[in-house]
Amino acid sequence: MRDKLDSLTHSQLIQVIEWTLNDTYNASKNYDGLDERVKGWCAMLNEAIKYQIDKAYDRNCRSEEQ
Repeated sequence: MRDKLDSLTHSQLIQVIEWTLNDTYNASKNYDGLDERVKGWCAMLNEAIKYQIDKAYDRNCRSEEQ
C-alpha cells in the first residue's frame, strides 16, 4: 500500500483524504441500513482522521514560527 501512496500526486492524496472524510462522515450520519455501533465507529474514525490532520497542521505552524 505504501508504494501506491508514494506514487500519488499531492492533489490525488488530498482527494483521497477528502473522500475518506466524506465517506466516514456520511456513514456515521446518513446510511440508514447501518447498525448504530457501526455508525459510531465511522464517526470515531472521522474524528481520528481530523485529529491527525490538525496535529500535522499544528506541527507545521510551529515549525514555521521557529
